[in-house]
Amino acid sequence: MFKSIRHGMYGYRFAEGANQPLYQLYSVGYDRVTDPEYSWHGLHRQDGPLYLFQYTVSGHGRVDIAGTSHQVGSNQALLVEIPGDHRYYMPADTTYWEFIYVLFRPFHLQQLWQDMLEQVGPTPVIPMDSPVIHAINNLYNEASSNRIHDVYRASALVYHFFMELYRFSCLPSYSEHEWHPAVQESIEFMQKNYHLAIGLDQIAAHAGLSKYHYTRLFTKTTGRTPLQHLTRTRLEKAVELIRSSTWSMEEIAHRIGFTSGSYFTKVFKLHVGCSPSEFRQGQAVLPVHRMTFT
Repeated sequence: MFKSIRHGMYGYRFAEGANQPLYQLYSVGYDRVTDPEYSWHGLHRQDGPLYLFQYTVSGHGRVDIAGTSHQVGSNQALLVEIPGDHRYYMPADTTYWEFIYVLFRPFHLQQLWQDMLEQVGPTPVIPMDSPVIHAINNLYNEASSNRIHDVYRASALVYHFFMELYRFSCLPSYSEHEWHPAVQESIEFMQKNYHLAIGLDQIAAHAGLSKYHYTRLFTKTTGRTPLQHLTRTRLEKAVELIRSSTWSMEEIAHRIGFTSGSYFTKVFKLHVGCSPSEFRQGQAVLPVHRMTFT
């Protein structure tokens, strides 16, 4: 991805937007450092407050954070806050450190940043073909091509990058075809049997695991519990039936595995924001033919 990119660093100081809920780009760059004296100390810098995302393309660097040292190698990112108790630098055991980075102001992003760090830590490994790296590559290309002319364009690019980074921290780092066979098989089981009165006991038994072990594995893999996934599957089918059939809500409830129309209505309203009848009539929400639940 980075073989044809020329090194460069681009800074931004926009006068407009300071009092608006915008995301402020400070600097983006792509560099190859060979100076053994290269070092930045987070408590000595005068340009904060900033968040730094720096991704190693090749070679490696090192970062010391609050007394703990971490190597930052290829396909690994460095996430630090400026000012902060850290120092990142060229270690003695390498001759170069090649990386792409972005610096942005923390305004409106503080809680998301903290949540993300709790999930992935300050030096996460991120595949080079991931949406996160595509997003920072796009941001750099826009900067190096001189296509960032105002704070609104800069804000959109920062937001897109940050949302991909935050999404990476929230979702499993591997694709569905790499999931544990028990998880894949149980998802297929739910897809085929959502209309039956199945629950956690039957799903875990089909997976060949104890309820505790299965629930823990499924949740760690997908980011939701088995029953949350089953409910999501049933509601997606419910939306299709509500829009494409004239069946009563009681009939639809039984066709998607709910024990009663009243319970189905309660669950539907909790997740969609209106009753199934209101949804059918288009009284409370814009009518759709398919809805995705996460």
